[in-house]
This record gives sequence, structure tokens and C-alpha cells, in this order.
Amino acid sequence: MDQAVAALCGAGIGVVGTLGASWLTYAGTRRQARDQGRVEHARQLRTERREAYLSFMEMLEPLEHLPSGPASSLSDEEFASLKERVQSIPLRGEYLLTRIRLCGPDEVASKAGELLGEIGRMINLFLDKVEDQYQIDIAYEKFLDAQSGFINQAQSVMTEPPVH
Repeated sequence: MDQAVAALCGAGIGVVGTLGASWLTYAGTRRQARDQGRVEHARQLRTERREAYLSFMEMLEPLEHLPSGPASSLSDEEFASLKERVQSIPLRGEYLLTRIRLCGPDEVASKAGELLGEIGRMINLFLDKVEDQYQIDIAYEKFLDAQSGFINQAQSVMTEPPVH
């Protein structure tokens, strides 16, 4: 009888050990799949953010051609050409801001919104042919500060370590 009990106990322990090992393997595999999904999601989100942030910055390229003084320093042809290039920036900026809001995070979207506001003010000064150099200089400084804020915030998001 002692041998029968020992055999049954041994078999029971074997079954429990096998079930435990199976459960641990299942739990480990499930966690690994979940972690792999998180890493892939983070990678995809980082790619989408990078594209959205770069598109937003590329939109600013025509602003490099704005004069540092009043628009009256330009010929009528130069003004018309530049006007055509910069007029669409605020509308395009709103579209790109929506992409940034979707990609996140909120801190970058907030900085992008601030930058877009300063872009609009600077473009309006240009289109209205404001002659006050002080007003133009202040708008340009605010634009540069907002641009720097956006770049710094976007860079901090892009250089964060990936999700574990």
C-alpha cells in the first residue's frame, strides 16, 4: 500500500508540475506577444510622429523668404510671388496641426499651435504691408521663440527611450 500511495503521489506531482510548466509557458508567451505588440506600436507611432513633425517644419520653408523689413521694400512682382507662397501656410498648418494632435503628445500639439499662431501674425503683418519695423521685429522674435519651443518639445518626444 505504501508503494501504491507513493506511486499515486509521484504521478500527481508529475501532473501538477506539467500543468504548472504549461501555464507558465502560456503566460510567458502571452506576455511576450503583448510586449512585442507594445514595441511595434511605439515604433509605428514614433514613425508617424516624425513624419508629422517634419511635415509641419517643412511647411515653414517659404517664410525664409519673407523680408526682414517692411514688405514695401519688395517690388510688386516679388510681393505677389511671395504672397502666393505664404498665404496658404495657415490653412496647411491647421491640417498638419490636426495630424500632430492625432499623433500626440498634447505638449507637442500645444507648441505647434503656438507656433502656428505666431506664423499667422507674422504673415498678416507681411500681407498688410505693415511699415513699423519694431512690430515686425517683435513678431519675428516671437515666431523664433515659438519655433524653438516646438522643436525642443518634438525633439524630447523623439529622443525618449522606447516603451519597455
